Amino acid sequence: MKNRVWIVLSVTLLLSACSNNEGTKRRATDAPASPISVQQPTGSKTDTDPVKLTFATYFLSDQMKTAVKKYESLHPNVEVELRTTLPYGKDLDEVTALQEKYITTMNTEILAGKGPDLMELDILPQESYAGKKLLLDLDGLIESTPSFNKENYFMNILDNAKLDGGLYGIPLYFSLDALQGDAAAIGKTGVAIDDSNWSWEDFIATAKQLKQKGNADAVFYSSQSYMLSELTTENFAQMVKLQKGKKSFDAALFISYMNQIKQMNEEGILFDIIKDGGGRESFSKGDLHTYFYDTRIESFENYVYNASIEGVPTLYTKPHPHENGPGGYYTTLGTVGINANSAHQQAAWDLLQFLMEDEAASASSSTVIRGFPINQKAYDLQAQKLAQAGKLTTEGQEEITVSKDRLNSLKSALSGAIHWNYAPSNLDLEQMIYKESEFFFSGQKSAESVAKLVQNKVNLMLNE
Repeated sequence: MKNRVWIVLSVTLLLSACSNNEGTKRRATDAPASPISVQQPTGSKTDTDPVKLTFATYFLSDQMKTAVKKYESLHPNVEVELRTTLPYGKDLDEVTALQEKYITTMNTEILAGKGPDLMELDILPQESYAGKKLLLDLDGLIESTPSFNKENYFMNILDNAKLDGGLYGIPLYFSLDALQGDAAAIGKTGVAIDDSNWSWEDFIATAKQLKQKGNADAVFYSSQSYMLSELTTENFAQMVKLQKGKKSFDAALFISYMNQIKQMNEEGILFDIIKDGGGRESFSKGDLHTYFYDTRIESFENYVYNASIEGVPTLYTKPHPHENGPGGYYTTLGTVGINANSAHQQAAWDLLQFLMEDEAASASSSTVIRGFPINQKAYDLQAQKLAQAGKLTTEGQEEITVSKDRLNSLKSALSGAIHWNYAPSNLDLEQMIYKESEFFFSGQKSAESVAKLVQNKVNLMLNE
């Protein structure tokens, strides 16, 4: 099953961030300003005038503070005010309340045509801002910047992280959503695997062969509700249609997903255990043998550790609708956008480029705990160091052997990921679908009633 670390990691960081956050607004450094050349919007101030940029982020990491300090030291006439909330509390309820307050404050400012020059968009409604033209389309800035070398970045990510054809935020990190499988066990069945562009219908047909010819406990490891939430978020763009000027969630497609997953479970393709009354038993991947499981690969350590406990598995592309075309799925993190109402758009773009480039210069570690860097040079440097070491030491001080072939497979999969796993942040889509679909998979409600409820909730939030 995919490693659902994003929420857990965020909460862990937030609950322990007291020592790193001393106020709601701050500068990265108190160094005095002195003039130095910096790009400015045409017709605004001169290149040597002092510039003050504001950058809002919900969780202010030490890595971000260090990068901004470095930028200010290289551009003494630029002051960067880092705006954050106090993203920690005594418990999860307080953290959630602070997060909601941060979102409300940001929405109020940005919708009023104000707000920071740059903002991290991970928990903000990027799609809503983009639709209201409140974010700059960064495609134009990329194309008009001669020094921007596309070969230095994972452009397969940037080219596909777009909303309505525009790039309104640049992710500093991303992760790979894929399947990992026991290639050796699959090979013994004699069943040929073609994951180049397979749909879930193709996967089910293959799974039936594996079930017939193999001896594994199940073909695919995932709970039904979890798999439904994944399918919906991964294909969210295809599930929302524009009808009479309003966005509408495709209930019929959602029903087909539910029935498809239920069929997989009934035929023994999917591993899922449901207790009487609709509750769920806990289970461990180590308790059974399956040919495939869903995974989110977000770091070298994550990838290598999974390989060690699963007998060096093989990466497979996740099934997806044929009309989407071949390629894998990815999730973005640390996405930074520029306010369309900023008076310092070019200076903000210069800072954003520095944050992308600084990853290459500071890539001294072999692991990245919040995703792989969008900067391909940084990634290659980390991979090279890991290959030379031939081993990786986990946070638990476990040494794991790393092969060059295994790293090459990972790079190939990352470079081939073109399907953005994106749903508007205000929906809480995964949690809602997981909760509501339990009633269907436990036999308490029909597919139609669950789909109608989900459709109404999604439509309300999409058009608010």
